[in-house]
Amino acid sequence: MIGKMILFIWLCVFLSGCSQAQSFKETRVLMDTFAEISLFGGDREKALEAKEEAFKEIERIEKLFSKFDEDSEVAKVNRLAGEKEIIVSLELFNIIKRALYYSRISKGSFDITSAPLKKGRYRDIILDQNRLSVHFLDKDIKIDLGGIAKGYAVDRAKGILLLHGIESALIDIGGNIYTIGSPPRKKSWQIGIQDPREKDNIIYRLSLKNRAVATSGNYERPSHIIDPANGMPSREVLSVTVVTDSAEAADALSTAIFVMGIEDGAGLIKSLDDTEVFIFDKDDKLVKYP
Repeated sequence: MIGKMILFIWLCVFLSGCSQAQSFKETRVLMDTFAEISLFGGDREKALEAKEEAFKEIERIEKLFSKFDEDSEVAKVNRLAGEKEIIVSLELFNIIKRALYYSRISKGSFDITSAPLKKGRYRDIILDQNRLSVHFLDKDIKIDLGGIAKGYAVDRAKGILLLHGIESALIDIGGNIYTIGSPPRKKSWQIGIQDPREKDNIIYRLSLKNRAVATSGNYERPSHIIDPANGMPSREVLSVTVVTDSAEAADALSTAIFVMGIEDGAGLIKSLDDTEVFIFDKDDKLVKYP
């Protein structure tokens, strides 16, 4: 599980039998973590088809964006873009473009080129919108979309479920979550933010409906989140949870704010519309914005 804190989900309705709607839940290992889809529907065949197509979309994105798969488009870019301009798919071009946007608004705290002991160099990624091309200014530069791709995959899976008429579902890829509607006879999905020091303790409970949430923290894999400014593990805070409309945005912003910390991240947090941020600081205090 890459840098993301576990978010506890209360799904008592799966066990209660309090509704005529059927429940469908499945977990698969995808994108180097657990991907889970839980949904409710009255039509079994329709629900199962929607769930299967959503999983297929997550699998497609994994094959496209994985830096470890030599046949992926990202792997090809990493091999060649430091030597020459590479024409890429519109999908990959756009996610790199959005990643660079998050780099700019976070003053480089989110950086798809960062790695242990290496400073981030997002400014050395050159994009040509007309040619849909990517070029790195140095052969040493490689990109890793792990801090944004899971959120993107959640958003894509959400879109597929909605196209199939699903009105109640939860998608969770390694702690990157989107809630569609609410469970039967419930007003919202109940999600708990885990205490970064005591994994069995919940420090805050969220009630979400048609919202995304992601949490970044280093306790699942200590010292995993790297500060692009120096290539060293970031230790400004213990965890950051972001609630917003897009799982992709929640994914990228939770990492960016984790690296920035409370003081440096205050300006970015204030600039975000329709977004809630929960920061658990080094003094074990939960700070909520707004």
